Amino acid sequence: MMTQSVQDHGTIGTILSNMGEGVLVFDQDSRIILANKAAENIFWVREGIMIGQTFSSITDNEKIFHMISEVLKTGKEVFTETVIRPNTQIYRVHVTAQKDAAGDINGAVAVFQDVTDARNFDQMRSEFVGNVSHELRTPLTSIKGFVETLLDGAMENSEQCRRFLSIIDAETNRLSRLIEDLLTLSAIESKEKSMRPKPVCMLTSMRSALNILGPQISEKSLRVELIYRRDLSYILADEDLLNQVFINLLDNAIKYTPENGSIIIRCRKQDSRLITTFTDTGVGIPHESLPRVFERFYRVDKARSRDQGGTGLGLSIVKHIVELHGGEVFVESEVGKGSIFGVSFIAL
Repeated sequence: MMTQSVQDHGTIGTILSNMGEGVLVFDQDSRIILANKAAENIFWVREGIMIGQTFSSITDNEKIFHMISEVLKTGKEVFTETVIRPNTQIYRVHVTAQKDAAGDINGAVAVFQDVTDARNFDQMRSEFVGNVSHELRTPLTSIKGFVETLLDGAMENSEQCRRFLSIIDAETNRLSRLIEDLLTLSAIESKEKSMRPKPVCMLTSMRSALNILGPQISEKSLRVELIYRRDLSYILADEDLLNQVFINLLDNAIKYTPENGSIIIRCRKQDSRLITTFTDTGVGIPHESLPRVFERFYRVDKARSRDQGGTGLGLSIVKHIVELHGGEVFVESEVGKGSIFGVSFIAL
């Protein structure tokens, strides 16, 4: 019969104690006769405390208890995935029978593998595919509808034809932006986009973003103020990627600031970091939405975001680029009082 301590099993004990998976060994009476360190951590118990106890005495997970009973009765191996309290992790549980030389069942072994990250990834992938499909379907449906209307006779009316073609052009541009953003995000996440870091002046990048988005600023009659110190330090960054960060953040501020509103951009040094913030006088963001604004395709107001021509990927791209440079992103906002989006980099 097995002893009560992992250490007493020599080589097998050493292997078990270094395994990432939790392992519990049960005798014929469903009592634990061996538990490795990982299993003790899963169930939040002190070393040795599980030995001699039944599974039901250490947790209220009836599903696993019935699995162990079934294996001890039938000898068949069983699998399941479940959440084990007090953890919130998802575990894949594999229970097999132990048999003696005569083939009789004399115990069971349960192995607990943490699959939380894999399941979360599956969920994220499923949501991502669903979101992409929806974002592609919406403009395509619009384009198809207007093309069919034109083919059905609307082309004879020049004014209506021009209006429909303008809408088709806008939806086509939206599709193009979405695909471009998806490719950018994919390249950044997969590290396919090679970085060429060099000392970069943040003010130069900021002025470049202001020049590119100048027409949109003028169209909405926005007042944009850039506040900075002349002795501002440089940062080590890929200039093209840094430009994209500032373009996306400024574009976001422009979209959600009403006409005749204002945007204040501040560049400052705090300790060893350079911090840039974009403060707008827009509608603001509800408190419960703040933790999610940098997620792919997350929109506080879906209908309004699409009307503004956004792809739902701009802030996610910002987050990925900034973190690729060892920086941080943050947001502060209050409904009706505007928002502050910021990025922080290590100064040279």
